Amino acid sequence: MSGQRNSFALAFVAYSALRLAVFVVPLAVIYALSGNTVLSAVLAAVIGFALSMILLARQRGSVAQRLQERSASRRPISDEAIEDDAVDGTQGQNESAAAKPKP
Repeated sequence: MSGQRNSFALAFVAYSALRLAVFVVPLAVIYALSGNTVLSAVLAAVIGFALSMILLARQRGSVAQRLQERSASRRPISDEAIEDDAVDGTQGQNESAAAKPKP
């Protein structure tokens, strides 16, 4: 489990760092050319999004696969189990005064 957690964390950090770099580099270049902060941020966001979709598909798929594996390894909770727990928790309520009103 620890190996899976480290693998997921490493893939997530690497993908996040690459996404940040794909945003910061165009931001710095556009800001240096235009000097307009708002325009630079908007264009860098659009360019960064497009580049990350094209260039980081493998890393995004790796993170998604590890996230799916991590969620699949957790104990699945079915609706029946939740209902059984709810019913088991209310067993003593039938014997209470509210459940037996006086005529």
